[in-house]
Amino acid sequence: MGFYLLSLSQFLSSILFLFHFQTTISSSNHSSPSHSCAHGQSLSLLQFKASFSISSSASGYCQHPKTASWKEGTDCCLWDGVTCEMKTGDVTELNLACSLLYGTLHPNSTLFSLRHLRKLDLSDNDFIGSHISPQFGQFSNLTHLNLSLSVFAGQVPSEFSLLSKLVSLDLSSNYYLSLEPLSFEKLAQNLTQLRELRLSMVDMSLVAPDSLMNLSSSLSSLILNSCGLQGKLPSSMGKFKHLQYLNLGENSFFGPIPYDLEQLTELVSLVLSGNENDYLSLEPTSFDKLAQI
Repeated sequence: MGFYLLSLSQFLSSILFLFHFQTTISSSNHSSPSHSCAHGQSLSLLQFKASFSISSSASGYCQHPKTASWKEGTDCCLWDGVTCEMKTGDVTELNLACSLLYGTLHPNSTLFSLRHLRKLDLSDNDFIGSHISPQFGQFSNLTHLNLSLSVFAGQVPSEFSLLSKLVSLDLSSNYYLSLEPLSFEKLAQNLTQLRELRLSMVDMSLVAPDSLMNLSSSLSSLILNSCGLQGKLPSSMGKFKHLQYLNLGENSFFGPIPYDLEQLTELVSLVLSGNENDYLSLEPTSFDKLAQI
């Protein structure tokens, strides 16, 4: 009888040990990533870092030199500003906003080898002498792209129209950047998932106001102040029924404010000031309807 009780005790102890062991292994598998950063992507990031210097004057609104912490031989998925896909180790997000980067972003930059990027933020740096490379069009998985306040010049390349998954695009406050009619037409035609478009201070003086109507009707934010736009406001702005923020201020619009702005029932902020010495007119009936928004 004593032998039977001893065997049962040993059996229960074995069961408890095996349960604890399995639980520990399972927990370990779920708590750690399956893959670390791929060597090729780590090398690309380090070469990108090496192509710029860090200058205290390169970022204005905030200063956080993220690349300073990047070290060879360490997992790039753990680097400041870098996010990886857990299962594959691919770099999917790169946030280098306010990183004090100073230098030229060349078309052959190793940045463009990171083909799995879904979010890229290079805002508030000083890419002096840089044009926005057509190579950006290779980031076919991008949903968010922010190149604002980074001293880019030249024309926005038509290859931006290849970024068909973009939900948010911000090129604002690049004072020497221009957007030509053909490039804008392609962008408006192909970026059908766009929700946020910010182009403040980008030269759009050759873009016809009516072409704005080709933009996605799903836009929630359209910020085009100080873009050199000129002419009458489009008469069918009501198509943008999901707009919450609309800024067309400091351009050269004139004539009546479209009555169908009353259809923008989700509008939170509307800015039309500073247009052609305020030569915009608002009819009493339109004012009454807008006041109800």
